[in-house]
Amino acid sequence: MTAFIREIETRSDGALWNNGDFVVRQMRGKESLSVHATGRAVDLSYRYVRSTGKGDATRGIPEGGRKQAIWWSRLLIINADLLGIELILDYFPEPYGRGWRCDRRDWVKYEVPTLAGAPKGDWLHIELSPSMADDAAAVRRAFTEVVLPN
Repeated sequence: MTAFIREIETRSDGALWNNGDFVVRQMRGKESLSVHATGRAVDLSYRYVRSTGKGDATRGIPEGGRKQAIWWSRLLIINADLLGIELILDYFPEPYGRGWRCDRRDWVKYEVPTLAGAPKGDWLHIELSPSMADDAAAVRRAFTEVVLPN
């Protein structure tokens, strides 16, 4: 998963940044473990955070972060098989966010509260297949073959 995160951060020129990956915790409001606990999930924020000068770094880009997130969502979906993308959750859209899954190959707009932090959340939650999450070389190879969205 670390290689996937690095590829996204580098290739997006920092527009998307790691807002949380491996952490052992339950899913919000549920009894089962989050996919973050398996090391196969990352939250990529597009929020702009200016450095306070106290050792923290500026993250994101001043303008256009949401536009970048949408473009990257399209890229990930177009290349889902190549990159091992299983799920993308977008916390921004009203009324309650939206989700894309590999088994349906389409976005579903949530009409009832589904995602903690939606709407107006400034991040994408992405889950990889176990084989890709655990194979840094395969991730790097796959990113050399991605098809760019129009």
